[in-house]
Amino acid sequence: MQLGTEGYSPATLRKVLHATARDSFQQASVDLAALAGLTISSSHLQRLALRFGSEWAAHRDAEVQAFQQKKLRVAYRAAPQVASVMLDGGRLQTRADDAGSGVSDPQWREFKAASLETLRSEVQTADPQPQPPGRYRDRQQVARLAAELKAARGGAAAPSGGRRRRSRRRSRRRLPRPRKVVRTVVATLADSERFGWQVAAEVHRRGLHKAGRKACVCDGQKYNWSIWQMHLVMLGFVPILDFLHLLVYLYAAAGAAEGKGSDAAWVLYEAWLALAWSGRVGALLKALRVVGSGWASRRRRRRRTTPAGWCGRRWVTWRATATRCVTPNTGG
Repeated sequence: MQLGTEGYSPATLRKVLHATARDSFQQASVDLAALAGLTISSSHLQRLALRFGSEWAAHRDAEVQAFQQKKLRVAYRAAPQVASVMLDGGRLQTRADDAGSGVSDPQWREFKAASLETLRSEVQTADPQPQPPGRYRDRQQVARLAAELKAARGGAAAPSGGRRRRSRRRSRRRLPRPRKVVRTVVATLADSERFGWQVAAEVHRRGLHKAGRKACVCDGQKYNWSIWQMHLVMLGFVPILDFLHLLVYLYAAAGAAEGKGSDAAWVLYEAWLALAWSGRVGALLKALRVVGSGWASRRRRRRRTTPAGWCGRRWVTWRATATRCVTPNTGG
């Protein structure tokens, strides 16, 4: 990172970067004055942030080009013990570039992000958590999780439902968890093909392909699995479906089949949850297929879209993603 003509030290620029990444430029200016004794206007912080981003984007693109030309060097000599690549996405609000002050042409756009981590963990000879966590078997918590995920997809605020109940009981034994060593993040507004090359270049630069154990974790979004198939499968990354997304879809499907919020729906959900958590993919698909045949017959008798019809349309995605649930996510 070049200092430019501002005269700021590298330590000051790191503080500026941290502040501008966490909040608005106005709030970052206030925080820097109060916490670091730095007087920098919000407009100047905006120019600095733009320069940081432009320099980093150019550096990233140069690394991707070097990787495609097989000239990118691995920055780490030692092979990591464990590596993970977690793919996700979301939406953010943007405005027109070079439109002056104020907000011009505001719109929602999709971003894609990857968290690349090295970890330390012990190899377990037995499943450290053979049963799903308690919160996945709690009706109120599962209903809240389903509502929050649905609201996040629709861009609305999730219902609060009052204060969350905290369990006073603590586990008698602490489950072994991996210890995070280094994490880097790749994020972009570009299409999935360019994003895939960015992820692949960072995997190579970090030397994650040398790890003894490695996994790719993501939800059922189609382009996530295309990236895994094109860039990661040949490197030995084990595909793992983000269990929370599967859980929410199982809950919604059970409600569509037996009535939302009913006791019968909860019993069905618990049965499917047990199959999914234990990795019994074939049995889960068979159980879904049995219920799905009932949905199909009901769809033919209904003109408008219903929850059952929605689940029927999701069947292809269910089949594609459930088969990738190779290992339950015991990280909670």
